[in-house]
This record gives sequence, structure tokens and C-alpha cells, in this order.
Amino acid sequence: MNNKFFPSNFLFITIMLMGTLFSLSSSHWLTMWMGLELNLMGFLPLMNIKGKMLEAEASIKYFIIQSMSSSVLIISSIIMYSYNLSWYSMFTNSTITAFIMMSLIMKLGGAPLHFWLPSITKQMSWSILFLILTWQKVAPLFMLSLLNTNYNSLIILSILSTMVGSVMALNQNQYQLIMTYSSISHLGWMMSMILVNNVLTMTYFIIYVIISLPLMNLLSSNLGNQLFMLTQKNKSNNMITISLILSLGGLPPLLGFMSKLTVLISLIEMKMIMMTLMLLTGTLISLYFYLNMALMLMIKSYQMIENPKSNKPYNPMIMLNVFSSFIVYPMITMIMMYAMTIFHKS
Repeated sequence: MNNKFFPSNFLFITIMLMGTLFSLSSSHWLTMWMGLELNLMGFLPLMNIKGKMLEAEASIKYFIIQSMSSSVLIISSIIMYSYNLSWYSMFTNSTITAFIMMSLIMKLGGAPLHFWLPSITKQMSWSILFLILTWQKVAPLFMLSLLNTNYNSLIILSILSTMVGSVMALNQNQYQLIMTYSSISHLGWMMSMILVNNVLTMTYFIIYVIISLPLMNLLSSNLGNQLFMLTQKNKSNNMITISLILSLGGLPPLLGFMSKLTVLISLIEMKMIMMTLMLLTGTLISLYFYLNMALMLMIKSYQMIENPKSNKPYNPMIMLNVFSSFIVYPMITMIMMYAMTIFHKS
């Protein structure tokens, strides 16, 4: 598979997409597990798209971790089936639910089961890295929202993911590792609302994808993958990259701040002040290395200011990010009113 445009890659992409959609459209836990396995079988060949030794090593690690978590998931589901005699019933046994939750957290790469994610992503290409940090999290997040117990455990895991992702990124000097730990930190924000309101979680996830896609494309055009390479000349538009980096960190009034604002308002409405402070603390820590990256780009911003042709497909996303104060504020207000109405009725 040394050919980047090998025809079977389209088949593998289709299998990967269909596996996730199979899990999302199912209300049966056994078929959800089957969808996860189908997604894994389609994604593994894509990780070896260039045929490099490091990619083969990373794909084997990914297969082992996903197989372990899938085994725990299906065994726990079978044990729960022996109690309820139904695959459709909600899980009420807190012990079995804890095992299912930890298996899904491992699939997502959330703390404290995040140990496998950085060792894999630092060897991946940017396109595969984007899929691991975005599309591969859709089905496990959906399955995690179906659990109806251990809410306090999920709160602790969300805070831990936010703090670990922010602190661990401070000493990193590779783009891939910074984006990986940033994803772990953002995952904590998503998990904080996943059992309360799925609308807010999906809104946060979509905004994260909108910011990450053009940002990873711009970072991949640099001369290398080391952080100090940002001070070298390249063909990226520095001011656009700076705005995307700061938006990913949640600096107002950019688009990334909108998603965090919805979660903060919801947590305050639920009187969860301590959790709100912990999430804000993790965001402040992560802003340190985001501002560090932005400063490196600002230092050399006078050297070369151009708008390369490769940015044109992402221009609508970039404009949405920069002018979110005028475009997204009304939409976010409507979503908040809808979400709070649903929450108060329940």
C-alpha cells in the first residue's frame, strides 16, 4: 500500500464510515459493538497507507488497545444481559456499568487511560491524526451517553482528562503531541455534559472539528513537526494560524470560546461550581502553550504574509472562526435556550 491513491482505500474509508453509522443508528448493544469492530477493520489499513515501519507499529498498538477495550465492552454487556435478559435495557448495575464506561474511555483516549494515544499519534500523518482525534470518537461518545449510572465517576474522569491534557501538553515540542493532548483536554469538556444534554456535546464536537480541520492543514504545511519550526519561513498564513490556535484554546471572542461558553452556562445552571472552576483551570493552563505557539508565529509574521491556494477549501471555516462573534452568537443563544428548556423539563 505504498501508493497513496490505492483504489482499495476507498473501500476501507467506506467500511470505516459505515461502521460508525452502524453504531449510531442502532439501539442494540451487540450491534453497536459490531459497528465498532467494523469501523476498526476499515481504519487499520488506512493507518498503513504509506507502508512505513512506524505506521505499522502504531497500527498494531492501536489494534491491541481497541481489541482490549472491545473485549471488556462485550464481556460486560453479556454479564449485564444475564441479569436483565435484554440487550435493549439501560444498565442499572453500577459495577458492570463502570467496566463499560472504562472501556469506552479507553477507546476515546481519555484520562487516565490515555497512555496509548500519544505514542500512536506522534507517528501518524496529519490526515490519519485528524481521523483519530475526531471521527473515531463519534461512536464511543454516543455509546457513553446511553449509560444512566455512575454520573459522579464520569464527572471525575472529565475533570481528570481536562487537567491531564492541559498539563501534559506544556512540555511537548511536536505539533502532533500538542494536538493530541489538546484533544484529550477538549474530550473532558465533552464528557462533562454528555449525560445531561447531548445537543451541547455534539455542538462542542462539531465546533472542535471546524477549528481542527484547517488548523491541522496549516500545521502540516510547515517545514517540520517541531515547535521551534514555527519561527522558520513557510508558506502558511501566520495570522490565520494564530486565530485558529487561539480559538482552539477558547480565547474570546473566537469560535472556540462559544462552545466552552455553552458548557459553562449549563454547569452553572446546575449549580456545579467546583466542576466549572476545575474545567476553567485546565483551560487556563492550556492557553499557556497556545499563546506560546501564537507568539512564535507573531514574531515572524512580518516576514511573509500571503494567502496560499491550499487554504481556499477551508476559507468558510476560517471566516466562521474569526467572525464568530457576529455569526455564531445568535445560533448559540438559540441552542442554549433549547438545551436549558429540555433540561428543566427533565
